[in-house]
Order: sequence, then C-alpha cells, then structure tokens
Amino acid sequence: MAPPPLHFLTIVLNGAPFLRHHVEAFSALPSRWHWHVVEGVASLAHDTAWSLARGGRVDDALHRDGRSTDGTSEALDALARAHPGQITVYRKPRGERWDGKREMVSAPLRRIRERCLLWQVDVDELWSTDELVRAVALFEEHPQARAAFYRCHYFVGPDLVLTSRGAYGNGPYEWLRTWRYRPGDRWLAHEPPVLVHRLEAWKQWKRRRRGRPPRLPFQPDDPDVLSQATTEARGLVFQHLAYVLEAQVRWKEAYYGYAGAVEAWRGLQRAATPVRVHEHLPWVTEDAVAQRASVLGIVPRIPLPAPGPAA
Repeated sequence: MAPPPLHFLTIVLNGAPFLRHHVEAFSALPSRWHWHVVEGVASLAHDTAWSLARGGRVDDALHRDGRSTDGTSEALDALARAHPGQITVYRKPRGERWDGKREMVSAPLRRIRERCLLWQVDVDELWSTDELVRAVALFEEHPQARAAFYRCHYFVGPDLVLTSRGAYGNGPYEWLRTWRYRPGDRWLAHEPPVLVHRLEAWKQWKRRRRGRPPRLPFQPDDPDVLSQATTEARGLVFQHLAYVLEAQVRWKEAYYGYAGAVEAWRGLQRAATPVRVHEHLPWVTEDAVAQRASVLGIVPRIPLPAPGPAA
C-alpha cells in the first residue's frame, strides 16, 4: 500500500537561509510530496493582533512592496522552476499585504484536492527526511490518528537550546504540526493552528454566535491524536531555529513589539550556561532554561554564524 501523499505548508518573509534545507529533505522522500509556500508580509490582524498592544508594527524596512528583501522571492522562484509540479508559491500583488497569517495559511487549501498528511512547517523549523518518513509510518500504524503533536530542539541562539519541558518553547500544547487533511478542511486560526472540517467549522461558528468559547478540535491527551510522548519515542524531535540569526530577532522586535529584543538577545548569547532565558528575554514569562547546543551534542542542520563567547 502506497504511503499517503504529503503536502507541506510554509509561510515566509525573509527566510532565505532556511529554504534549501527543506527542499533537500522533501526531495529525498519516498512519498509523493508538494510544498506550498506563501510569501509576503502579513498585517497585524486576527491571530497576531495581540502584538499591537505591545507596540508591534510592520516597518517598511522589513519588506519590499509586501515581499522579502533578502533574496527569498528569487530563491523561491528558482526552486519552483527546478521542481515543477511540486512547489507552488503564493503571493499577493506587489504592494499588498496579507490580511493576517490566517489568510496566508488558507491560501493553498483550495489547491489541495486530495486526502493527505498536511504538515505545517515554519520556515525556521527543520525536519530531516528520516524524521518525516518515521512520522508517516507512525500515522500508518495509528489509522485513527487525526493529528500529531511534537517536541523540538528550540534554539534561542546559534549555540543555545532550551532544555526545559512543559515551558516556553516546549509547552504541552506545542507543537501541533501534522493533520490528516480532507478536502474542504479550513483554518479557523493560526495561533494556535486550528484546522477543522466543514461540519466542525459550522459548529464552531454556532458556539461563537452564542458567546461560548470555541473548543479546540485537538487536545494533547485526545485518543485520536499522536501525543508529544508518542512522537518523541520515535525520535521525532525537529529543530526550531527560532532565534539563531540577529535578523530574526530584529524582525520580532518590530513585528511583535518585543522592545529591546536585539540587545537582550545579544546579552543572552554571552551568558554563562545553563541560563534562565526569562532573565534576558523579557517577553519570556516561563522559567525556561537553555544550554549550549554544542555541550548537548545537537548540531544545527544549516550553517550558522559563530556564537558569541560565554561570560
């Protein structure tokens, strides 16, 4: 029996350093695959409207006519030409912004007309081919499973990885990244990702009209969901290079309103380890601890700049 087709979904702005890894990992898969990449800047609306209260803004310096400034656009066009029929790039007309990230993740769904495993892969979330293959096998072993949660090696610097469980970067509701997709499924939210079918979407809408909180369709302890413990037992721990480049931190400082993020992040890189991240990054409210990746034997899957010296 042939493995299910895989559809990967990535939204990106200025993610050029990470693109090649994804293509190399996907290209080695034995399954049929398609990568849907949605490029451009998203307005601070809907899911990310919370950052406005913190002073979040979309600086003109962070994009060019609503698109990337670091070569991402050109790299995506080249990759799509090199992999015809396997990579589709979605963009707004020049000068326009996406109406929040939910519109971005929703853009490809009309093109996915088959049942498949749908994978949200943020541009800085790196999976190996072997991990993807083992995840597919896990879904085949659990035909009732509708989605999967994972843990990750969450980088807060080129050589700093979080080691805490159940806290920032690896909380119990993270990372929901794979779903059994059915044509007609839709996104109700991006943060956290909520993918529902037509009937479920109608029920959610009815609950909202009655002033009742919508129920997330998947909980970590649901019997029809692959838990973090289940996926980790198979070695399914991806790398999330969330804070490895200063350009990433500069973006988050503006977009999410993390005042002083760049200087705080630089200080974190110089700290002696293990280090409590919230003592350096003020937007981290949980007691998460980081250690040197090199001490833990965790090697980033793409080349990174040399980290600053420890204090």
